Amino acid sequence: METNGEKLLSVIIPVYQAKDTLRECVLSCLNQKDLNPEEIEIILSDDGSTDGSKELCDDLQKEYGQERITVIHTGNHGVSHARNLGLERATGHFVTFVDADDNLTEDFAENLMKYADETTVLLDETDSLQSGVKVSGYQYIENSILNANSHVWGKIFEKKELEQSGTRFIEGLTIGEDLLFLIDFALAQGKTHNIKCIRGSGNYVYKENENGAMKSAFKASYMDELKCWSLAGDKMMAARENFSSYAFVTLAVNRIMTAFLVIGKVAVQDEQDRDNDLSALAISKASEQINDALKTHGSFAGLSLGYKLKVILFKISPKLYINSYHRHKRGK
Repeated sequence: METNGEKLLSVIIPVYQAKDTLRECVLSCLNQKDLNPEEIEIILSDDGSTDGSKELCDDLQKEYGQERITVIHTGNHGVSHARNLGLERATGHFVTFVDADDNLTEDFAENLMKYADETTVLLDETDSLQSGVKVSGYQYIENSILNANSHVWGKIFEKKELEQSGTRFIEGLTIGEDLLFLIDFALAQGKTHNIKCIRGSGNYVYKENENGAMKSAFKASYMDELKCWSLAGDKMMAARENFSSYAFVTLAVNRIMTAFLVIGKVAVQDEQDRDNDLSALAISKASEQINDALKTHGSFAGLSLGYKLKVILFKISPKLYINSYHRHKRGK
């Protein structure tokens, strides 16, 4: 592909407390087969790390050169801020996002970009939508994003379209920011068929982070997940004539499952360790989301048997559900 002297691919890596995994991640990004060193740039956006990651970013830049690695240092403002800063500095024709504890195989860029042409704005390695042709933004939302493909990793975006559509990560959110970024980008594409989904083959190596969001003790920011799915619904409703009724059933199902994820994070704690006011607020917000989602015709039928039972038990007694969940998860 002719890129008029610009970088072909910018890899944006938000960095926070990642000193143990960052070097391996960066090396996997630099080692992209069939891309010359001058065609790829790594942007390390350090979000106020204090564990030595900041110094490691600088060391990697010195080791591989400023032409290959750009380093940004900022205060601790969250992953969305770090990624947005990376987008501001990116010079590539295409942009991809990689988490600092993940890796790319050497075939990642080649296996995606070989499908690109002049009208491709997004290449996605995913099994959520099997498509031999390009899909529209609306189709991508209905058949892929809502089908458990709400993360930005494993995808390559055209930088120019990100700029023209004004798509950026919403700052101040700690969970669910990827979902809203993808929804905004896809809505900007509308009916235009310019998104290509390629069957996933493990080119993006995701590693489960035991200390990541939703993996530690409950805190207020976990309720951002509820907010994000609510905002996603609002965005879809504004363009509702472009979606089938099934899309809103799927949306409602996702909202219900997310609400139970939040409830579960409260329930798994021992009662004496809970912040009673925060727990009550989380349960209340989650309950509101469940009740609102169930207003969508077909939403209960769309749930798996397990979630149907959860809804029934929670409706009978939230306290009984929470205690039962706690005993099940903690073996008590």
